[in-house]
Amino acid sequence: MRLQRAEILSRERFGNHLLLRYRWNGCIPQPGQFVMVRTRSFAAALDPFLCRPFFVHDYDGESAALLVEIRGRGTSLLAGEEEEVVVSEPLGRGFDIGNGPVALVGGGVWVSPLKLLSRRLAGRGIPHELYLEIPSTAPEAYGDVISRIFPDADLVPTDDPERAPEKLLARVGDLSRYSAVCASGPLSTLAAVKRAACEQVCVQLAVRERMACANGSCHGCAVPVWDGGGRTYARACISGPVFLAEVLAW
Repeated sequence: MRLQRAEILSRERFGNHLLLRYRWNGCIPQPGQFVMVRTRSFAAALDPFLCRPFFVHDYDGESAALLVEIRGRGTSLLAGEEEEVVVSEPLGRGFDIGNGPVALVGGGVWVSPLKLLSRRLAGRGIPHELYLEIPSTAPEAYGDVISRIFPDADLVPTDDPERAPEKLLARVGDLSRYSAVCASGPLSTLAAVKRAACEQVCVQLAVRERMACANGSCHGCAVPVWDGGGRTYARACISGPVFLAEVLAW
């Protein structure tokens, strides 16, 4: 995995979330791909040792953006960086863009890859609709920023994490009216979307796993999949992070 320095163009922090945009003139990211990121400061000290994986949130031809939830030391350092990040090329397999109409379903900070997907669908004239969960535990600023980032989205406020997927899917309605559903969210949301589809529509799910090497060497991001009628494991960093729903052995 090759890392390169990239100039930070803007950063906006709202509550425990960060929207960071950096200059990018490398390979064009595809919706659903991810990058490995370090700040310039701990790239030298190797503290923390590992890069952090993030979905590519947006790309406009000159800059790329990340939508990050600040959870620990690595993301806290990233939120405080003002000049440069050290970032990889876009990695992994993203969403397969076909024909519309398409439903985009997301929950929490996992809505991140749906911005670039929505942009790409709009650019190709493919009709699509967005349904995004806004948890009650998120700060008010989070909902405000999400509504600005996704001005055409149907925002679904939820107050019970266990029932959030049910409420989100109730807003989506009959999935059979779509040619495809693309979802990115916590495991509970992805599993609920998979169950609701019931083989009536093509469903693609973006999984979020801990990653260390991002090249398949460490097997740290393995997810259960069906293969040849049996249950085995696939590495999300190279076989995903976007999978067809029927492939995942949940």
